[in-house]
Parts: sequence; structure tokens; C-alpha cells
Amino acid sequence: MARRLKSHSTPAKVGSQPVFERVLDNGLKVLVLPRKGVRIVVCDLFYPVGSFDEPPGKSGIAHFLEHMLFKGTERFPKGSIDQMAFVAGGQANADTGEDRTHYWFSLPADRWELALEIEADRMTSARFDPREVEAERQVVGEERARDAESALARLEQNHQALSYLRHPYRNPVLGWPRDLASITVDDLEAFYRRHYRPDGAVVVFAGDLDPERALDRVEERFGPIPPGATPRLRADGDESPQSGRRDFVLAEADALPRGIFGWHTVPSHHADAPALDVLADVLSAGRRSRLWRSLVEDVHLAGWVEALHGPGRQGGQFLVQVEATDERIDADEVEGAILDILDDLTARGPTDEEMSRVRNRFEAGWRWDQEDLLALACGVGEAALWGDWRDWQADHAAALAVDADAVKKAAGKYLVEDRLTAGWLLRSCTDDVPPPRIEVAARRPAPAGKPARAEPEPLVLPADLPAWVGRTRPKLVDYRPRRFTLANGLRVIHERRAGVGVAAVDFYVEGGWVREAAPGAAALTSRMMEEGSESRTAQQVAAAIEDVGGSLELSSAWSALRARSEDLGLGLEILADVSRRPAFPADALEWTKQRLVAELKSDLEDPAFRAEQEFRRLVYGDHPLGRDYRGGLRELRRLTRDDVVAHHRRHFAPENAFLVVVGEFDPGELKRQVRAHFGDWERGGAPPPAWPELGEVGPPRSRRISCPGEQVHIVMGHRGIARHDPDYDALLILDHILGSGPGFSDRLGRIVRDEMGLVYSIGGGATDSADVLPGVFRIYAGTMPEEADRVVEAVAQQIRAMHDGDFSDDEVARVQRYLAGASLFELQTVEQRAERLVELERLGLPLDEPRTWPGRIAAVTPARVRDAARRRLRPEGLFRVELGPAARTARRSPSRRR
Repeated sequence: MARRLKSHSTPAKVGSQPVFERVLDNGLKVLVLPRKGVRIVVCDLFYPVGSFDEPPGKSGIAHFLEHMLFKGTERFPKGSIDQMAFVAGGQANADTGEDRTHYWFSLPADRWELALEIEADRMTSARFDPREVEAERQVVGEERARDAESALARLEQNHQALSYLRHPYRNPVLGWPRDLASITVDDLEAFYRRHYRPDGAVVVFAGDLDPERALDRVEERFGPIPPGATPRLRADGDESPQSGRRDFVLAEADALPRGIFGWHTVPSHHADAPALDVLADVLSAGRRSRLWRSLVEDVHLAGWVEALHGPGRQGGQFLVQVEATDERIDADEVEGAILDILDDLTARGPTDEEMSRVRNRFEAGWRWDQEDLLALACGVGEAALWGDWRDWQADHAAALAVDADAVKKAAGKYLVEDRLTAGWLLRSCTDDVPPPRIEVAARRPAPAGKPARAEPEPLVLPADLPAWVGRTRPKLVDYRPRRFTLANGLRVIHERRAGVGVAAVDFYVEGGWVREAAPGAAALTSRMMEEGSESRTAQQVAAAIEDVGGSLELSSAWSALRARSEDLGLGLEILADVSRRPAFPADALEWTKQRLVAELKSDLEDPAFRAEQEFRRLVYGDHPLGRDYRGGLRELRRLTRDDVVAHHRRHFAPENAFLVVVGEFDPGELKRQVRAHFGDWERGGAPPPAWPELGEVGPPRSRRISCPGEQVHIVMGHRGIARHDPDYDALLILDHILGSGPGFSDRLGRIVRDEMGLVYSIGGGATDSADVLPGVFRIYAGTMPEEADRVVEAVAQQIRAMHDGDFSDDEVARVQRYLAGASLFELQTVEQRAERLVELERLGLPLDEPRTWPGRIAAVTPARVRDAARRRLRPEGLFRVELGPAARTARRSPSRRR
């Protein structure tokens, strides 16, 4: 087949990354970004269709269709797509937006053709079984219900619907309930046939693969697919220019006040878009930004504020969102403060210092994006979808070239009252909402019964492509961490990654909340460390880091510095200063506590969070693991500066800490810098506090908490294991069989979500919380009230099946193959490697475990998994929390059933 554009021996580049390009005769754009040294490949397929393209009265159909494409084809039956990605050691997922839908795979490098085969097949051969459509309609209904329980999501949805009165952008991507209920099988298939075709689509492969071979294989599989029968046409959105301010207020009980202000701006390809991106950064990126410094730091009107520019293909919005710390907020005062800042910026423009800081931030962010294969594939793929992949780096260059005058003009042109839509979510003045009703009882066994399917049907792979699964164990390459220890006992683990241009530094101190003297002391100490050192104010610390495009997150346990490689020395100096010599200014204490209290209140608005907290209280009782890491609202308010100083003095000592550095640096220079900034740190002299002992596990109990909402949030389980438990490896395999596998690869995802359609979110296990102290074995599910009993029964049946060993040897083998491949993804980027090394050192595990662990997992026998399941799972001893509204006699959401 003739090629319109052959790849060249000297390809174009994005950053330092070569890009090979080919456009097939059917219009499909193919991009290949080869990268050695990471034994993985990302495949990302983009279609130029999203919620904007939906027919009237069918909102949500683009997202609904995305769900259906995981239901399989004739060649790849239902369930096989996730299962094959799982067995190959990778993952598959998708996302729908206003203007595009994309599907991506992450796979070990020798298995990337699996993604090629699946995507080529489901571009033409998706199935729409009416029974599967109805099951997935329920799942989408659960997804909508989950979003409806977020106060911020409700505020944003109302704002979008008022900002656009006729334009498709007013519709939520998930769709309106009435529209979802009306979507038929024929609607889905017609939408699929119209939009899922090669012409206009883009497929990107990034990772360790041969570009010429990849291009040829893509042409072999996608080339025969014909283009669409009709041209792709996108009409402009039917929306008249806004000609006056619009306002709304939502009143809700027990809600933290939140505001959102939005101005209509420009689409993504407009020449003013880069200036608006810079404007957003000037306003809210970092402590020195205008909105943050004024509203949060100076006048204490907000606990959080953010500005962003969100351009779409058919228009854009400039948004400012704010969250208060006090229910008694004066909304007019907050709005006035925001508008005053915008007026000043419009009149004077940004300073040279602000513009320099933005450029450094953008340049550093670009380097970090080049590190992440999925971000890289997404960046070039989305640009190519609407033009040329080079537009991605052109947009970056355009943002760097924006000057202060352009920002000033953009603010004056777009942030005007006639374009503004403002919304507030405020606490209701009425007090007639009944308090939550809590029922506690001895735990009764879950209803007995046969599992929906005790053992899944065997996975049958197409015989013509046996190489997909890959029988060889993926190898970790280029992993060489090193260690040295200072005379004062500070351990330093480092790994050099040449050519990345960035460095990740993680500083860990055994000063976490489990061993704190007073509840909340560790969290408050973390926040107070951000208020400066004995020699630098908070703003001076922020200036030193933010002005060079870096970031610094401080904590009493795990602090993280991210910087360009040339700024590593400065970052280490600042990190050492604020960690070793924090000022803990007394005048910052009350406001810091108030912000922490507000954050805890905000989290408590989330019913899933509350259900999790209640479950931990049942399992752990009065132990610190039974409460939030911030303590409670009362405990936080009682803390003093003396508590903070005492916590820091008690835990911060070099022999109680270690430093991890991964990125581009000279090892000799790193050692010199660490010694210069940490070498004179004196030992603490006292041993760290002992870990608090766990009490005996009491009899299992259940707690039913009745409160308003859309879903019932269910948490089931019991006390778990510590990380060093000899059963950890076997239980990790069991977890992936039961509830922690990606996609629909585990039992709970496949049966309770994919087959029964009862949930959108479900999963869990015993190993994800295993730490120095025992974690929990827990399963979470969110469902409609009328389905809660069915979900509880289905989960209990699968737990019983695991306990009884009712799983196949093949299921064990699949998990082992997945874990061997998936281990590569934890070490792809500099940041991932640093975080992995922290976990290894913190838990006292050998640094070479990433090399040895796949072999150790492969050696676990099915008999050992069954033995661990029998001894560690207690089906008759499950604690359970159900939090949400009482069951209804009829389905409430029309999206749940036609």
C-alpha cells in the first residue's frame, strides 16, 4: 500500500524525543516515539469525538459507548480485553472528554502488539448485546451517583450548565439522567459507526520498540480498514455571546462554602490561549502567586484557591475556584477581593519577576512530561488529533514567549463582567436536616449462598497470536541505586539517571502520626514547617524554590523536593534548612490549624471517606490507626505551638532519617552537597518512641449509618497483616484474584460490576495497607440503596470462595504473569523510582528487591496461596459499615433503567 508520508531516518523530535510519523491511505495518523531504557510501551488511540458531538437528547452517549467498547468483539469476547492485558502484565483504560475519546494500554515492551490487535479489531467489530447495554447503563448510573455526592462536582456542573445555555459544553460528559435512560442499542451502534473509523483518528506508540517495524505492523492491521462513508463534520456550538453577568447560589447543610467564577475565553487553537495559561499561573501557582498570597496568606479569606484556563476545541473558560475555612464566610467580601486582584493585574500587568517564575515553572513541567511515557503519548496524540503533533511543543514554546503586555491585554479583554458566571455553594440557614442515625450491632454472618460464579471460565486466547501473553519474564534494566551514610547516621540512597534534566528528592523521618504524643501533632507540625525556618520566612522559602520552577512539600514524615537538575544544590540547601531549623512562628499557628480543620471537614463531606473512617474505628478501636492522621476536629483545635516543637524535637534526628535522590546529577557532587547541608546535623541521642501496641480484635460488628445521599458506601473486612508477614506475597496474589486487579481482571470487578452491573467502584484487599504495623483487609463498594444487600452478599460470597480456595491454578498463574510485568511500571520515571526507594528503605527491605521480587512471586505455588487464604481470611469475622440513604422501593435515577 502506498504511503503518503514515510518515516525518515532523521525523524523530527519533541523535546529530545524522536518521533516517527506515517499517515495511512485511510487517514489514520500513526506516531511512534522510541525510547530505550524503559522496557515498556504505551499505546494511545485517539478519536475526535466527545460529548460535544452527541445528538440532541442523547447526552452521555459518547461516554456510554466508551464503556461498551470494553465489552468485547466477536474475536475478543466479553471480559477478554482486560484479562489479556492483565495476563500480559499491563493495563488498559479509556477516557471521554468534551472533544475526544482515547483508549490506552501500558504493556511490557515485548507485548505491545496486543494493543495493536485489540484496537484494530474494536475499531470495526464492537458488540452491543442488549443485556450488556442494560448492565452498563446501571454502571454509568452508579458513576453519576458517585459524582453527585461531591459538593465541588455539583457546584461545577451547575456552573457549566449556566455558563452555556445552548452549547453542548453545558452537558456533563456522563450525560443527564433522562437522556441516559433513552439511549438504545441502535443509538449506540449508530454513534459508533459514525465516529469510530480510521480517518481523523490518531494512534501513538511510545516506549522500547523499533519504529520502522511498529509503523509497518500498524499499517498491516489498520491499513485495510476503510475510512468513513461520510466526511467528519463538526458544527460550531450554537451559543450566542454572553452579554451579562450570571449568578447562582446552592444552599446545602453542613457544606464548606465554595465559590466558582468563570469567564468565556477562547478555543485551544486561538492565539490568546498561551497568554491566558500564563495568567492562570501568575494568579494561583504556588505560595507567591497573587490569589494564593492575598486570600490564603495575607487576609485569610480562603483555605484554598486555584485559577486555570480550560480551552476546548469550541471555546474556553477561565476559572477561579475558592474554598473557605469558615461557614460564616462573607461571599461578597471574597468575591470583591478576587476581582480587586484581577483588576490590578489588568491595570498593571505581571511583574518581570512573576514572568520569570512562570517561564521556569513551564520549562520544568515540560521536562517532567518528557519523563512520563503516557503523558508524552497523550501530549503528541491530542495535538495530532486536531492538526500536527508538533503543535504540542509549539504551544509550549508559545507559552514561554508570552510577555507581560500580552498577559495584561488578555486579562483586560476576557475577564470582564459581561462574560462572568459566578456560583456559590453556601451552608443552608435551616437546621431541619436530621443528624445521621447510627445503628451498631454484633455482626451477623452475611447471607449464605452460592457465589455468582465460583471460578471464571478459562481465558481462551486466539491461537494465531501466541506471542501476546509472553512467557518470558520481563527484565528490569538500568536500575542501580547506591547508598552512603554520613557520620551522624543519616542514610542517603541515590540513583543517577543521565539526560532527564530533573531530580526528585525525598526526605523521610520516622516522625509520622502513629507515634505522635497528641492526635494531630504530626499533621500540624508538617504544616507549620511550611511557615519558614530560623533564617528564611515562608515567602523567602517559596521564592527560592518556586522562582526556579521547583516544588517543595514538607512533612513531619515524608518531604518531597522536585527540581531541575541544575537547581538540585539550591533545593537541598532549602530542604535542610526548613527541616532541621523550622521557625514555627506563633502568629501562623491559629490560621494553620483553621485550614487543617477545614480540610478535615471537607473530607468528611465525602461519604466514602466517612465510611472508611468508621470502618477503621471498628477494626482498630482506640489505637491511632483507628482515626484520621490529622486527629479529630477537637484535638486539632487544642494543639499548641509547644506540641509542635516537642514533636519535631522528639523525632527529627539524623539517625532517624534518610534521604533519597534520583535524577540527573554527579554522584561526587551530590555527596559533597549532602555533607555540606546535613553533615553538621547532630544526633538526637534518644531512641524513637515505640510503636503503640495493637489490642486484641474484638467480635465482628456492623454499623449502619443513615444519612442523605445518592449511594450506600459499603466497607467490609477485618484486621490485616504487616508488610513483613511471611504470607504477604501469597496474599498479594490473592488480592489480585479477588479485588485489586486492574480493570475487570479481578473477581469483584468482573462479577459485581461487569456482570451484575451493581457498582461503578469496587475493590480492595489485604496487602495495600500492610505496613510496619498490620493493615486491614477491606473491600469497598458504592451502590444504590436498593442494591446494597445484593452487593454485600456478592462480596461475602467471593470472600468465602477465596477462603475456601475456590479459585483455579490458572488464576494464580495469570496474576503472577501480571505482577512480573507490572513491576516495570513502578520504576518508569524519576519520581516513581524515588518513591519506590523510600518504601524499600522505610520498611527495611533490600534495595535490590525490584530485581528479585518477580522471581520470588513466580515461585509462590497455588497451594501456598490457598493456605494463606484459609488462615488469613475470616468470612465469619467480617466487620461491616454501610453509610448512606435507606433503601428505596423503586429506582430513583432514570439512568438506571429504561
